[in-house]
Amino acid sequence: MELGTGPAGDGRARVEGAGFDIGAALSGIVLTTDETEIVGTDVYGQLYRWERLTGRRLVGPVTLHDRTVWGMVLTPDDREVVTAGADGTVGRWNRQTGEAFAERFTAHAGPVLGLARTRDAHELVTAGRDGTVRRWQRTTASPLGEPLRGHAGAVRAVALTPDEEVIVTAGQDGTVRRWTRTAGTPLGEPSRGHDGPVQALAVGPAGRDLASGGLDGTVRRWDRGSGRPAGAPLVAGAPVRCVLLTADGEVTAACSNGTLHRWDRAGQRIGAVLAAHTTAVWAMTATRDESELLSAGWDARLARWERVTGVPLRPVRTRTRIELVPRLEIHGTTPF
Repeated sequence: MELGTGPAGDGRARVEGAGFDIGAALSGIVLTTDETEIVGTDVYGQLYRWERLTGRRLVGPVTLHDRTVWGMVLTPDDREVVTAGADGTVGRWNRQTGEAFAERFTAHAGPVLGLARTRDAHELVTAGRDGTVRRWQRTTASPLGEPLRGHAGAVRAVALTPDEEVIVTAGQDGTVRRWTRTAGTPLGEPSRGHDGPVQALAVGPAGRDLASGGLDGTVRRWDRGSGRPAGAPLVAGAPVRCVLLTADGEVTAACSNGTLHRWDRAGQRIGAVLAAHTTAVWAMTATRDESELLSAGWDARLARWERVTGVPLRPVRTRTRIELVPRLEIHGTTPF
């Protein structure tokens, strides 16, 4: 094992054999529809692509933004990557080549910190350090409706419910807020519970449950309808950078000290804390069947895990090509 050197300074050992070196501090990862490819963006505004099973790099680095990419989505056909950057712009790019489909457009007066899309990708939703949430028509970059205002300070994360009726946001002010997507009106009172900024959001597959991760080192669960807490806080003990909710009710949190934490629907811990990376984990996703978890850290590693067991999945070796040659047969006596 390799001793951890993350910000926590706890000397925790990273799990040996977990993932592969990628040479980039990633800020986001997504999977293509067929799940054969990982698309990633980094803190320098660059794009990469890898084969998921082997870790073989397909493309990258390709520079997209002048600064960190904090949001990324793929269109349903996987043809287009949409990115949102700390330079305040949103861009559209060919996934295969990294070439721009259009000029980047300015979305916020300051860094864009979150990005979501509707299922058909016709509409984008962005969250900014300027304290606003904005909706855009993807191909024309036309604004849809008025900006959503309510957070006191930066809006650090944004998500859509599966039915696309509700926008969920999380802010520097420690609140989680719900909005009607088309009208842009607030739904109920803000959800309060975190002691400090909220940096991560997740919506459950059924759309009933919300989860938020905060700088206070906790994950909070919320009822979508009422905005009230849905259980006691889940304590990770380090700032939470990513949160994932799965269909079985499990919550996974990734932290600034490189650890992964899991809890069941009842809020009970599952297994031991997983020392996944040696520095902050800023990106996490799962396969469609939720059997595999992927995490990316600022230690320039991308790791794959069996979600239920926490066992690391090593890169699959590429096939060895064997050339068949005719067999030599000798009949009769020989001089040797």
